Amino acid sequence: MTHAPHRSFPPADFHIVDLFAGPGGLDIAATIMGVKSIGVEWDDATRATRQAAGLRTATVKDVSDLGPGHPEVCEANVLTGGPPCQTFTVAGNREGHKALKDVQRLAERMGGHADWASFSEAWAEVKAETDAMSDPRTGLVLQPLRWVMEAKLRYGRPYRSILLEQVPTVIPVWRVYAAILESAGYTADAQILRTEEFGVPQTRRRAVLIARWGKDAEVTFPRPTHQHYRQGAVRIEGEERPSQDSIPGMSDNHPAPRGWVAMRDVLSNRTGSLANRPEDFVVVSNYGSGGNPKARGRRTSDQPAATVTGKVRRNRVFRLKGGKIGEELERLSFEEAGLLQSFPADYPWQSTDVAQQIGNAIPPRLSLHILSSALGLEQPGPELFDKLVAWKRPERMSSLVPVARVYAEAH
Repeated sequence: MTHAPHRSFPPADFHIVDLFAGPGGLDIAATIMGVKSIGVEWDDATRATRQAAGLRTATVKDVSDLGPGHPEVCEANVLTGGPPCQTFTVAGNREGHKALKDVQRLAERMGGHADWASFSEAWAEVKAETDAMSDPRTGLVLQPLRWVMEAKLRYGRPYRSILLEQVPTVIPVWRVYAAILESAGYTADAQILRTEEFGVPQTRRRAVLIARWGKDAEVTFPRPTHQHYRQGAVRIEGEERPSQDSIPGMSDNHPAPRGWVAMRDVLSNRTGSLANRPEDFVVVSNYGSGGNPKARGRRTSDQPAATVTGKVRRNRVFRLKGGKIGEELERLSFEEAGLLQSFPADYPWQSTDVAQQIGNAIPPRLSLHILSSALGLEQPGPELFDKLVAWKRPERMSSLVPVARVYAEAH
């Protein structure tokens, strides 16, 4: 893995099309970086959140009905996306394992084509097979590859950079993608990154693919800025730092990571929070631990949150007193769930399915890191993270009262 990305083009030279864009976890990062972006998103409630946040969204909702030549997205020279992952999150089961194998096999059929006619014929066969699958979402993970090949073979305008992210079980698919992209003229790599290592107050693992046009291009991944969380570990405090010799890849030129960002760092003593949290609390997960539904996972306020999902409101929150569980507190609000995903506190969540929007999103703070790497820019500095925290919804949207807030206050 290569670190320390170099600067190639200024942000203004880039224009992103973000497939399966969700509520804007990547688009907000792009906006803060000064990079133009337009998202493609099919869900109406999520589109409403994007509109309230002032993000550009294509009028055509389905990525399958669009392509690189469409007037709304034809100026894009960077492709990003996070295809739906529901059929792969059960990869330990027979169905999930088969879905992964099917996608790898079909992706390989999409590679190695020298002209548009040849690729079109292969794509027609792939599409017919995915359309016949019991879960049509399985084939959506192939759409970014279709866009990449169409941009190059049909329009002669290969994307400068490609950035894709998914659940960790999809890493084998991304590695097949990387091989196909390299045969098509890109330099590509795929790695699994941990969100808490980049300042997100939540543990979440993501499979990330980065590709850049050109055989001599340099593909880099961001260097962790924060401590890795593991059960039983103690957070680094103050000026204490682990020995650089104990951290692979570290040198005198690269400072050791800071301690992880804990839940209390973003939730406690907040002005205007729906539930002003004390310093010491514990979140009891809705999910069992180790396959035992009675062994509920727990995270204390000095730890990062467990992975935020669409069922985040089911988690219970209790005050901690002397290390013992006290009275039950209000459950996590949508605003708080968004903060644990590193969204700004003022993010204007819309509709009543907000928990699902938040759970499906890529954390904006992670997006700042991986997008900088994908564009060949320097690793983001403190000023960008300050802008993310201070972000406010556009003035023209300030009169909107997010349905998410109304719902949370009523429950």
